[in-house]
Amino acid sequence: MGAGGDAPSVPIWDMAVLAGATLFISTLVIVSPWTQPETYALDGKEEVLSIHTGISQAGLTFESACVGALTADSQVDDTSESCDTLSIWIIPHDGEESWDGSLDDAEEIILLNQGDSESNVDTNNKLDTGEYRLILEGEGQYTFEATVNRTIPHEFVPAIIGSLLLVWGIWRKQQEDDSN
Repeated sequence: MGAGGDAPSVPIWDMAVLAGATLFISTLVIVSPWTQPETYALDGKEEVLSIHTGISQAGLTFESACVGALTADSQVDDTSESCDTLSIWIIPHDGEESWDGSLDDAEEIILLNQGDSESNVDTNNKLDTGEYRLILEGEGQYTFEATVNRTIPHEFVPAIIGSLLLVWGIWRKQQEDDSN
C-alpha cells in the first residue's frame, strides 16, 4: 500500500464481477433508446444527421410528423395541419466537415405526402458499411427521428462480454465459498 501497509490480494473473479457489472450496466444505459424526436423548421434542404452503419449493413426506420406549415412570411402556422411533402435524402458521407449541397449518389425517400400528418417508413434496401448523411427536404415544421437497424448489432458486444465476466465471477466465487 502507499503508506507501507499490507492488504490481502483481491481474487481475479472478484475483479471480473466488478468489471462485468460495469460493462453490462454502462452498455445498457448508453445504448438504450434515450432519444426523442427532434423538431425541425425547414425551408428547403437541411442536413440533420450523420449515421454510421458500423461493421455490417443496416436498414433505417424514419418516424416523422407534421407540426405546422410555413406561412408566406416564413413563420410557422401550428394551427395548420397541412404541411408540404417531406422527403429525406441518404447520401454517402464524403468525409468533409459540412455538406456541400450536392445530392450526387443520393437516394430519396418520401416520408410525408402533402396533407399527411405523420408516418413511419422503413428503407427497402440495406445500406452498405459506411457513414451517411441524412438530408431533410420540405417546407414547414416537422418532428423527425431515425433508427439504425444493424444486421449485426455490435453495439451490444460489451454487454455480452460483461455478462460473461459477471456470470463467471459469481460462479467462481460460489466455488470458493463451497470449498471453505
